[in-house]
Amino acid sequence: MAKVTLKGLTKIYGKNTVVDHIELTVENGTLVSILGPSGCGKTTTLRMLAGFELPDDGEVLFDDEPVGNVPVNKRGIGMVFQSYALFPHMTVFQNVAYGLEQRKIPKQDIEPQVMEALRTVHMADFRDRKPSQLSGGQQQRVALARALVIKPRVLLLDESLSALDKKLRVEMQTELRRILEETHVTTFFVTHDQEEAMTLSDTIVVMHDGKIEQMGTPREVYEKPKNRFVADFLGKANFFEGIVTETGEGTVTIDTGNEKITIPADGAEAGEKVLYAVRPEKVKVFEKSEKPAGRTGIDGSADRFVYKGNITTCTVDSGSMSILSEMNSGDERKDAGRNAEVFVTWEPEDAIRLEE
Repeated sequence: MAKVTLKGLTKIYGKNTVVDHIELTVENGTLVSILGPSGCGKTTTLRMLAGFELPDDGEVLFDDEPVGNVPVNKRGIGMVFQSYALFPHMTVFQNVAYGLEQRKIPKQDIEPQVMEALRTVHMADFRDRKPSQLSGGQQQRVALARALVIKPRVLLLDESLSALDKKLRVEMQTELRRILEETHVTTFFVTHDQEEAMTLSDTIVVMHDGKIEQMGTPREVYEKPKNRFVADFLGKANFFEGIVTETGEGTVTIDTGNEKITIPADGAEAGEKVLYAVRPEKVKVFEKSEKPAGRTGIDGSADRFVYKGNITTCTVDSGSMSILSEMNSGDERKDAGRNAEVFVTWEPEDAIRLEE
């Protein structure tokens, strides 16, 4: 286990700066998810951590010691990739033992260490099977055991759950979290799956165009996004942008350029340019005849209600914009029909003011 520090880490390919002077400190035993769209630099960052790529500027430190001149096999790195790369001709036991054998661990010490790793991932009973006899989730566990058996200082996971079907992926998220809490290994998990990142992480790092847009706990990054990119990439959001023309008690009137709208919001003054985000689960939809007295909101027509099991979504057309609401399907209410006249509102504190 190690504290990991990235100081001004930079990687350039030709004229493209793929990773742009990123600064990051990850404390010992922390699980960090690096989240972002394809091409944002997250996998390149992981490869520089491992030593597969050398930075063009900046450095990587483990426990405050630079590792730039330390080869891959000496950094104490465990890795699991999207392709588990298990040796098909070897048994589960042999696959997990391979890393210890390459490190010249005494033969009598290998079996107890391998079996400890297999028990950690609940695969001890499968020690004599070949990879072809395992399910995708079981192969993933074996790959994880192979990475953990060497007692790595840092564990790197690159889209390691993406090959699994959704149900199995959700199950493995819970298992992976359990395993990493037991082993206390500092872990970097690269993914483009927002739900996965929030389920697994102590800290989420959101990257875009080679830079870190925001980092924090899953709750901080989701509920207090810094800017439009983070709010839009991590979950869903309704955006309200324009010049403030008037403010009231928990209300802001914005000139969007198409119309003036008054929304529940705080923290603005007349004349300011503002951008607010409201998460769909915060948006409440009422039939117009049941509009709550004294509430500020937006009138519109319900484009459609869509039942999705635990939630029901509703898209409301206000004439100049569409507003998305996600409601608990268990709530006792009757869905308005398509094109029904409705009223949408939310609490002022649920309107998040963003940087441009």
